[in-house]
Parts: sequence; C-alpha cells; structure tokens
Amino acid sequence: MPWWRSVDPARRRAFLLTGVKILALTVAGLAAGFGLDRLDAHVGGELLGRVERPELAFVDLPPAVERLGGSDLASVVTDLLDQPWTDPRLCRAMAERLTGVGWIARVHSVRRTGDGRFEVSARYRIPLAMVQQGGEFLLIDGEGVRLPGTYFPDPSWKFIRGVRAGAPVAGERWPGDDLSAGLRLVADLSQEPFAAQIAGVIVENFGGRVAHGRSHIELVSDREGGRIRWGSAPGQEVEENSVEQKLAILRANHRVSGRADSGHQVIDISTFPDRFTVPG
Repeated sequence: MPWWRSVDPARRRAFLLTGVKILALTVAGLAAGFGLDRLDAHVGGELLGRVERPELAFVDLPPAVERLGGSDLASVVTDLLDQPWTDPRLCRAMAERLTGVGWIARVHSVRRTGDGRFEVSARYRIPLAMVQQGGEFLLIDGEGVRLPGTYFPDPSWKFIRGVRAGAPVAGERWPGDDLSAGLRLVADLSQEPFAAQIAGVIVENFGGRVAHGRSHIELVSDREGGRIRWGSAPGQEVEENSVEQKLAILRANHRVSGRADSGHQVIDISTFPDRFTVPG
C-alpha cells in the first residue's frame, strides 16, 4: 500500500508493536474468561460431588425454642435442601420461608459456608407464659405473640386464665388488655424469690367485668385451691396498693415464713400497704 510505504519505518514498527499488544491482550482476555468458566464449573462440580446433603444449623437457637420448635423450623426448609446447594437463590429462599414461622421474630441472615452448610441467624420468640383457654394451653412470648402448637399444662411456665379474646394464629399478637395485665404480672413475678410458688394469674374478672366488688386479678399459688387476691390490674389502682407495695408484702411473707402466702389458703394484698388480710 503506497500510504503505508510512505510512513516512516520507525513509526511503522511502533504501529505494528501496538497492534500485536492489543491482539495479545484480546486473546488473553478471551482465554481467561473461558478458563474461569471452566474452573467455576469444575469447582462447582467438585463441591456438589463432595456434599451428599447440605447441613442446616440455627446458630443462635435458644434451648427452649430448640426443644419445642426445632423440628418445625427445620421442616419449613427441608425441600430446599434437596436442591443443588450452590444455587445462589437458596439463602434468600430460606430466609423468606423462615420469616413466616411463629417462632422467629426476625431473620438476621442465612449464610452458606464452603462445606455444604447453611447457617441461620435470627431473633427468636422465647416462651414466657401459657394462656389457658378451656382445656387448651397455648404459649406466648413476652410481647404477647402466640407461638405455634398446643400444649399440656407445664409448671415451667405460669398460666394466664380468663383471657376474653380468642387465640390468634401463631406469630400474631394476642389482643386484649386482660392478657397484657396478666403478662405484666408474670414478668414481674418471675424475678421474685418466691416465683416458683406462683402457678398462674387469673384475669377472668379483669376490670370487674364479672363482679365489680371482687378482686379483678388473682394469683394462683402452687397449693391446691391457693389464691392471692391481687386487686386491680397494674396501672388501674384507685386507693389501692401499688404493684411494688404488693410485691413487697409477698417478699416479706416469704422472708419470714418461707411462703409468699404466709401459709394461708387465701390472702388479700390489695388494701393495706404493710400487711395482708385473710378473708373471713
């Protein structure tokens, strides 16, 4: 080509060198891409070949939830473990499934490790009390959210009896001020030295809805027929002992006699700030 021959030989050499470099880089890029694809396929095949079935681990599962709901949690995602465990969509799919389980308040993360293991981190709902409705006992957490399942009476949890609203589906908050009052007392009583002597809370007469002149809330002791007449719900006291005054009476009884009820079948702690009364 005449124009090419007219170019200075030094410049021609520079042009040729640049072209060779560009061609070499292009070929190297294509080869690298092809090699990475082959490597990725090889590594994926090797990993899949080594893992017969992925392992599922709930890394921060509380013992109470593991005992009651561990199998429920695992069963929700069992079918996903049958898929190739290197599928990048699996972690998201597991998180979405587990978010709908009543035992879980929030899924923090689902992480896949290099040895065929999925690790789930979440905030769980911890059982605090049982709500008795007829012959059924249903667990709730500290926020009043119903947990999955129906249970037999268990002294591990205090019961709340007399809640007016029907049970919601698992994972939803149980409505009603009566339940909130009972739950507040269960939480307060659980911190006391006499906690094991209180079996449950009765809120059937909450707000005086059954009999205005009767104690609105009663505590059930661990003795057959034992009652502690609490009085009004926390925050609804009128010319009545406060929650702290009532707890102080029970503490004093326990300190002196070893019993919150001071050994009586029924006591009333709603009236006098420094002592209980025994109904006649």
